[in-house]
Amino acid sequence: MKNLVLGALLAAAVSSAACGTTSDTSARITALWSFNTFANHKGTPNGACPAGYGTTAVYLRPWDPFVGDFTGPALASDLFDCAKLSGTTDPLDGIFQVWIQVETDDATPTTPPSAVYVQSGAIVIDTADGNQTIEMKPVYTDAGYMDFGWKLQRNGSHVHCADLGVGHNGIASVAVSPSFMLTDKFDCDDGFGTTSVLAADTYLVTVTATNTAGVDVAGSGPIDNVDITPPNGSEHALTSLGIVTVNSF
Repeated sequence: MKNLVLGALLAAAVSSAACGTTSDTSARITALWSFNTFANHKGTPNGACPAGYGTTAVYLRPWDPFVGDFTGPALASDLFDCAKLSGTTDPLDGIFQVWIQVETDDATPTTPPSAVYVQSGAIVIDTADGNQTIEMKPVYTDAGYMDFGWKLQRNGSHVHCADLGVGHNGIASVAVSPSFMLTDKFDCDDGFGTTSVLAADTYLVTVTATNTAGVDVAGSGPIDNVDITPPNGSEHALTSLGIVTVNSF
């Protein structure tokens, strides 16, 4: 592992994310990553790190799941050898979105890499739950992912998931292209999610909230022309929809 000394920046982010906490809620995060092709998406990932991109960075950004927004800057917690396919961070404290980037070896604590091959989807982690091992979604050389946050509204006002009776697997995204369709479900309280792998194509996406009785209680408008692309150094195989407003019916 190539340790990054982040100094005041990381300390400030951790302090912000853990504001008001009096007990030790720090934990370590072990990240796992892998490479694959869409044709083999039902099989065990078996690809190698891309040539010229020997570093995997684990990034953290403090996250407020209710507001559905970030509370601090994104920072690279640690840098790892890509070929190891795993790495464990130093102790962290707070609620974060966590993702990885496969990148060139020239990054420093204050300088970004000269090139990024791919950025994975993000996962919400609360370190108060203890040490966690997170298997990041496989990096596909010919496919990608979509991520988004959601904000529930009723009569124009922001409401909690519980106000609409929406809980575990209560948020669903449906992505439809001429040749492929994918439905993913997410826990409402996370406020953010990343889909399963999507074949490279252009999609129409909708987001729906369903209560614990199985009744759809809120939905977004259609989100058209969502392009899913493989890694190319700029899109990073991840298409972000930002924050999607889901209005009650």
